Amino acid sequence: MNKLLLPFFMLLLICSTAWAQTRKITGKVSDDKGAMVGVSIKLKGTTTATTTNSDGKFTVNIPATGNVVLVFSYIGSVTKEVTVGTRSEINVTLQDDQQGLNEVVVIGYGTVARKDLAGAVGSLKGSEIAKTPVANIAEALTGRIPGVQVTTLDGAPGADVIIRVRGGGSITQDNTPLYIVDGFIVDNINNIAPTDIESVDVLKDASSTAIYGARGANGVVIITTKSPKAGKTAISYNGYGQAKTLPRKLEVLSPYDFALVQYEYGMLRGQTSSEFKNFTRYFGVYDDLELYKYQKPTDWQEELFGRFVNSQQHNLSLTGGTDKTKLSFNSTYNKDEGLMLNSGQERFYLNFKLNHQISNKLKLDLAARYSATAIDGAGTSGTSSIRISDGIQTRPVNGLADQIVLDPDDVAEGNDDFDNFLRSVIKPTDLVQQDYRKRTNNDLSLNAALGWDVDKKLTLRSELSVIKRNNVNKRYWGPLTGESRNVGLNKPLVELSSGTSNTYRWVNTANYKVLKKKDHNLSVLLGQELNTTSGSSVFNRAKYFEENLTPEMVFANMASGTSERVETLESRGEDLISGFGRINYTFKDRYILYLTLRADGSSKFGPSNRWGYFPAASFAWRVSDEAFMKNIDVISDLKFRASYGEAGNNRINNDVWRFVFGNTQDRSYGAGDIAQTYYRPVNKTLPNPDLKWETTVSRNLGLDFGLFNNKISATLDIYKNTTKDLIVENDIPPQTGFSAQYLNIGQTSNRGIELSLNANLITKKDFTLSASFNIGRNQPKIDKLDGNDRRVARSEWAGTDLKTREDYLLEVGKTIGLMFGYVSDGFYTVDDFLSYNPATRTYVLKPGVPTSGGLLGGTIGIRPGTMKLKDLDGDGLVTADKDRRIIGSAVPSHSGGFGLNATYKSFDISTFFNWVYGNQIYNTGRIQFNMLYRTTFGNMLNTMNYEDRFKYINGEGQLVTELNDLAELNKNAKIWSPFSSGTASPLFSDDAVEDGSFFRMTYITLGYTLPKKLTSKVGISSLRFYGTAYNVFLLTNYTGYDPEVSTTRSGGYAALTPGVDYSAYPKSRTYTFGLSLSF
Repeated sequence: MNKLLLPFFMLLLICSTAWAQTRKITGKVSDDKGAMVGVSIKLKGTTTATTTNSDGKFTVNIPATGNVVLVFSYIGSVTKEVTVGTRSEINVTLQDDQQGLNEVVVIGYGTVARKDLAGAVGSLKGSEIAKTPVANIAEALTGRIPGVQVTTLDGAPGADVIIRVRGGGSITQDNTPLYIVDGFIVDNINNIAPTDIESVDVLKDASSTAIYGARGANGVVIITTKSPKAGKTAISYNGYGQAKTLPRKLEVLSPYDFALVQYEYGMLRGQTSSEFKNFTRYFGVYDDLELYKYQKPTDWQEELFGRFVNSQQHNLSLTGGTDKTKLSFNSTYNKDEGLMLNSGQERFYLNFKLNHQISNKLKLDLAARYSATAIDGAGTSGTSSIRISDGIQTRPVNGLADQIVLDPDDVAEGNDDFDNFLRSVIKPTDLVQQDYRKRTNNDLSLNAALGWDVDKKLTLRSELSVIKRNNVNKRYWGPLTGESRNVGLNKPLVELSSGTSNTYRWVNTANYKVLKKKDHNLSVLLGQELNTTSGSSVFNRAKYFEENLTPEMVFANMASGTSERVETLESRGEDLISGFGRINYTFKDRYILYLTLRADGSSKFGPSNRWGYFPAASFAWRVSDEAFMKNIDVISDLKFRASYGEAGNNRINNDVWRFVFGNTQDRSYGAGDIAQTYYRPVNKTLPNPDLKWETTVSRNLGLDFGLFNNKISATLDIYKNTTKDLIVENDIPPQTGFSAQYLNIGQTSNRGIELSLNANLITKKDFTLSASFNIGRNQPKIDKLDGNDRRVARSEWAGTDLKTREDYLLEVGKTIGLMFGYVSDGFYTVDDFLSYNPATRTYVLKPGVPTSGGLLGGTIGIRPGTMKLKDLDGDGLVTADKDRRIIGSAVPSHSGGFGLNATYKSFDISTFFNWVYGNQIYNTGRIQFNMLYRTTFGNMLNTMNYEDRFKYINGEGQLVTELNDLAELNKNAKIWSPFSSGTASPLFSDDAVEDGSFFRMTYITLGYTLPKKLTSKVGISSLRFYGTAYNVFLLTNYTGYDPEVSTTRSGGYAALTPGVDYSAYPKSRTYTFGLSLSF
């Protein structure tokens, strides 16, 4: 018995001794904002670890003896090591990682600490985005990341946004970067709620983007939404109300000056002309003009888009769970009223995430995102009956025309004078009511991923994604609109189109840690990806509906009209199969090497060129970790980077290499003249089975450094990108049945430099101050074309109206976006003429004075005051072939932004500024509104007031024709006569090219957070009120509404003709008041 008891007691002694060798440590982790959830606490040198709960508290068991060190780490904070000693409670405060060395950066199919990054990646935290209450993420990105240029096409609700990463490489194809949201490839980031975003990472060089292969050539924008956090359920609300107004208006002619222009034009045409008769009919006689000096004008800019409107947004989020199962749910509702009458948008977002640890080795991630968008308003371009020009050109006073009753049945009479008259009598506010458009978009994204930690070295992950989209576009044109008049009978005309698409994505990856030792770390990523997209569309156009039906009633009863055209198209879809791999090797934590290769097979290319191969390599050297740097206290971090890589671009239509047929019903055949279904090719260009990938080759040198314990940090990058095998739409002989074909011809390059600085200037308990600054310069160049050194392009803003329609130039060795036109030489003066012939009402030019022939003069011919163009070749005649040159460039010299953030006790303030310098804008308003373009009844800019312009009427209303009298009358004239072209087609000269440089105060936000000792009493963990002003002020020489603009019309090449300002919906100035509430 004793023999049995002795081992038993010894076992108890051993167990009690072992038990006594551990002890419990408790504590709390906080930052300057309060308790931190999810902080990792690890025993240094072991695998023992835990995390803080929702109150920031933790408990961990440690050895009872020995020198125990706890390591506290959290993304975005400086890792802190604490020696426990004899303490049983440890409270820790973590500081923000000002340089973000431990911050996780999302790269292709993985993440990496910023200190180990070897490529060029720009990042923006969700906390920075949250400081700007904007409706879409693109606005929050403006001016934030060097090398990333963001341009909103106009200020309309739901307006498209152009994002360019290092300029883009293609000249006729899409230069939009690849957008990835939580692993989903998406076409538009405007349907992502800004309040849901955790981070935005922009991959800029090919070493970073090559692993995405197809579509990676234009850069990659990776958006990560907020992830679930363990702990008790946390609920937060963020909402705001917003007021918007037009920040600036253009000054137009007064009623008196407007009526005087009508009188002057009538006198020039002769008192027996229809123009003079129209003046007397609508305005009376010359003596009646005095009446208009005292008449208040109708401000059509104010009536159309100058109103004060309201917007609102509400966001509700929930997160919580255990260490095994965490979930989050975010919902956002946004209602954004537009400045234009009958315009606005509503958006609803849902975002759900679930992370579940099935076992120690299996993890399941589920995500679902839904967005519904409804956009009202026909806009101000395309087939809209309303243009921004209507706010300018609509007559400020109608005179006697106020007494004329308009009969819509007379609208289609076809008389030019009457039609011009109607353009001024029909109120643009009425046209807005009769031009109806409603677009609805619904997107559903589902994602499931299963991760398996096979062992300590191998991790497998399989991810399946589904994206379903559908959209509906409704257009209605009432009896007074041009579209209705064109089809006859002045009856409503409608178009109804809808489309659906389904995208499926399956990704499998294996990450193997080949080697992990003190000095060597080697890991390998291998992956396979499948993408397939299919879709269908239906288009229906019908006319002759009853006028008493509302637009929605018409769309509900399409059969009651006369069908004009029905088209259906079942897309063949797009398939992409890919394989990729990446090797990451690190030596002594300071020599870092990445090698990447991806192969893509795309159905967008013919069988012989379907596959593209994209290699990349990058290297980084952490110089600051070298022994010789240890005693240099000023430099706290220093890293050199170098990279080379290739990425592809397959952003072309699915069927440019093969014929596709669709069915339509826009022809009538057989008995009863009934429209019959027939099949026809839907290709717009001749297919080319030999078309191959556009490929961008990227070279990048980078430097990252931190000073004074990383209080100041900076990143500098120098790069050169070359895009070869450009896919260009090339003109071909019409005998082929097509006008163009896509070919691989040409090459472009982009050179640039980027710098970003961040400084944590003051860090005290009650006061903090930080600043950020970035600047970038990108210079694109055309290296090769299709065998020609020069090629012209059309912006098509005026369609066929513009004389010599080619207004942009492509030339080898020069930049993209070159404006091509005539050079203004002021106006013809009296000294340019010999005499005046009263019989023919014409002037005779002196010998040697160049004439523009039929380019200017219109119906009244060249005379003193006519706009004058330079005769560049000196042959005495200004012609399109010999007398046009480069007159402007849309490419800026540099752009950037800077911001300041400060806190004082419970107050916080942040502001941001951005600028663009050195670019020109093609201001079509200088053409439209400084001449009688299209209509004799259109108003003009105030630059054409009687005192400043060249004039032909003296103070008594008499027509002045003699040269000496004209010279005396116009001795102080500053600008040419508005009758330089009559109502004939205008032309493009450097007078319409303006400096597009600007400096903008993007926003300023002031917030106040209530003290926790007050909010905690009612169960509130945080309550903050804030106010924000957006688009606060603008410094620019540009005379249009806003210099941050680039519009194109159908038929123009957007990439070739940037910087056009035509009928761009004005941007608003907003004032926001909101609150953030957390429980």
